[in-house]
Amino acid sequence: MAAPYVSIKRLADNSMAAMLAAVEVYNKPQMTYRDEVTVMLIVNAWELALKATLRQKNRSIFYTKQRAERYRSITLDDALSRVANHKLWPAAIDGNAVTANIKALAEYRDRAIHLYNAQGLGAVIYPFLQQNVLNYRDFMLAQFKKDLADSMTWQLLPLGATAPADVVRFMRVDKTATIVSEVQDFIDELRSLMDSAEAAGGDLARVATVYDINLQSVKKMTSADLVVAVSPGAGGKIVMQKSDPNQTHPYSMKELLARANKKRTGRLLTSYDHQAICWKENLRTNARFAWKHGAAATHVWSGDAVSHFASLSDAYCDAVKAEYSSRPRG
Repeated sequence: MAAPYVSIKRLADNSMAAMLAAVEVYNKPQMTYRDEVTVMLIVNAWELALKATLRQKNRSIFYTKQRAERYRSITLDDALSRVANHKLWPAAIDGNAVTANIKALAEYRDRAIHLYNAQGLGAVIYPFLQQNVLNYRDFMLAQFKKDLADSMTWQLLPLGATAPADVVRFMRVDKTATIVSEVQDFIDELRSLMDSAEAAGGDLARVATVYDINLQSVKKMTSADLVVAVSPGAGGKIVMQKSDPNQTHPYSMKELLARANKKRTGRLLTSYDHQAICWKENLRTNARFAWKHGAAATHVWSGDAVSHFASLSDAYCDAVKAEYSSRPRG
């Protein structure tokens, strides 16, 4: 018996519908169980999108059929593994980092489904939700030419445009030792996912990032940012501290090229390529890619800059170099 037919278009459309529903739920003025329902919908959106990607490349989304049993579609974890193993992540998307982000939300979903008390964890999960929506938009646009922004007004939706403004967030939880232990365990799991992504060379700006109202990255989170202190003597509060925003752009030009070349499928880029592309695209004035302290001599570069240089084709780079070499001087 052949595996059931699955429509790629239906999978992609349903994925978009799930993500839009998640944003709508999150932004309702009054909504109980908000974070849990939002995360469930977002994880479902990614599972459908990943399966659509596999089907688009004629890859199976079912496990091997067992006798006397129905076909079973693969889980989210297996979908993530198959997309990575078959190298199906778009060039501009850091698969390791996006996977860590999705798994962080899946962990939260699993705990919520199994009656885990997630009270007070909204501020912890928010940076992952915020970045996930932007990751999803980039992924669907690159993979299926579907733009999430066409169906939502970014400026009016907090999940799409704003973030908590407090440098330090205080979250009240139950003072019992059981709840404190569960919260700490969840934070440890998030930290482990972020450490694994960083060790694999992932761009942590794709894992969890806080954005200002202009959708400009003001910092990226590392596992060290998930500094949680739980003290019954302090009123049963959890404190999450966010570190220096200057961590958003951690790479020198040399480090930028090394990381980009590791991800590229074409020739290695040189410092001359970097100079020509910066000139052509005016990258040094783009805060998304470059940053320069007033007292520094050179710019430093973001994870988005790494992804951008890694995605450029050899033909484009060669054309820009030729244009740069023949430019008028003086």
